[in-house]
Amino acid sequence: MVAVATSVFGADSDVKQVREHFKSDNYTVEWGTARTFDPGAELEIGDGSGHGFTLNWLRFRPDDKRVEVLSIRLEEGRHPYKSKWPPDRAPLTVKHARITPDAYTALLRALAIVDAAKLSPVPEDPMKGFSSSSRDFWVYARLTAKNETLVDLGWAGYWGSPSEIEFAKPQAAVDLAHEAIRGLDFKEHSLTEEERGWASSKFTRDWKKIKDAEFHWWVRERYIIMVGVVGDASALSALRDALQRDPKDRRVYYAINAITRLTKQDVRDKLVEEMDVVKTRQRLLDMLRDRK
Repeated sequence: MVAVATSVFGADSDVKQVREHFKSDNYTVEWGTARTFDPGAELEIGDGSGHGFTLNWLRFRPDDKRVEVLSIRLEEGRHPYKSKWPPDRAPLTVKHARITPDAYTALLRALAIVDAAKLSPVPEDPMKGFSSSSRDFWVYARLTAKNETLVDLGWAGYWGSPSEIEFAKPQAAVDLAHEAIRGLDFKEHSLTEEERGWASSKFTRDWKKIKDAEFHWWVRERYIIMVGVVGDASALSALRDALQRDPKDRRVYYAINAITRLTKQDVRDKLVEEMDVVKTRQRLLDMLRDRK
C-alpha cells in the first residue's frame, strides 16, 4: 500500500520540529492523523523569490541504498536593460548530493504531519486590521509513489496575513526539505537523460496548472528558462502552447529562446533582445512542423 493511516506522528522531535513552522496569529492548527508514506516515494520541492530573481527545483529520488538529491537553481540577478526584450540569459546551477534513507524517512514523517495539519482562520480583528508585504514568492511540494500523488501543495503571491493560511503548509514543506539537506556536500552535476526527461515531464505537468494563474507570471517565465537548459525534446509540446500567447507576453519570447536551445536550431534573425516575436514565432512553428 502506498500510504496507510497511523495514529502516531512519529518521534516527539518530529512533531516539535514541524510545529515550529506553524506559529501564527492568523490561523489555528488541528493536528490530524498523519499517514506513513512509502520510503520509496519521490519528492519534488520548489521555491523562488519574485523580486529576488530566483527559482529552485529539488528532486529527492530514493533507490535501494541511498536517496539522490538533484538541485537546479536559477539565479537571474538584477540586470537593468533598455532593449525591447530582456537579455537571453539562463544562469543555472545544477548540483547533486545524497542523503541517507533514515534522513529521508524522517523528512517524509515530517511531511506527513504537515499534510495532516488542518488550519482554520482566526476571525479578523477590526481594531488590528491586516498586514501585507511586497515580498512575492513561490513554494511547492509534491510527493508521488507508484503513479499516485500523495501530497500536492503549491502557492505563489505576496505575503499577507489573510493569505498566510494558504501558503503555510507548502512553506513548511519547503523549509523542512531545506533543513534536511543543510550541510550536504553538493557538487556540480551533469544531467543524465533520465533527469532531463524528468525535468521536461515536470515542466509539462506543472505548466497546465500555472500557465494562467495570476500570481505565477514570473514563475512561468523562469520555468520556461529552466526547461530550455535542463529539459529535452519532450518539453516542446508544452513550449509550443506557450508560443500561442499574445506576442507581447514575455512567455512567448522566453519560449522561443528555450525551443532554440532544445532543438539547437536557431531561426532568430536579429539580436535576440530586438527580435520580431511574431515573425520569429512563425519561423519556429514552421521548423517544428518540419521536424515531425
